[in-house]
Amino acid sequence: MEYLVSYFINFFNMPSPRWAVFSRILAATLGGYALATSSALFIGQLLFSSAGKYQAIHIGLLLSFLVYACAAMWVFSVSNATKAWIGLIKWNLVFLLCTWLLMQFSGASN
Repeated sequence: MEYLVSYFINFFNMPSPRWAVFSRILAATLGGYALATSSALFIGQLLFSSAGKYQAIHIGLLLSFLVYACAAMWVFSVSNATKAWIGLIKWNLVFLLCTWLLMQFSGASN
């Protein structure tokens, strides 16, 4: 019984390197997906007036694949997982705020 308790204590040890890798994997998949989505919205809204509605959406979606790949690579290149999460959240908020501002000032919210 003591072995089982000590195993679970060691298994759920948060400073363990495996939790840092797991956190980076989650950041790359979930945070990268959120960043790709918010960047696709921003690019689509940015190109809405110059290109057609559907062209802007397609360009934004195609470029979001590049953003997703770069975000996934960047997550594993920073020094720790906390910086990766903070960076992803920060860039998501920037893209969403800029998208909202573009929607408000261009009148293209429909």
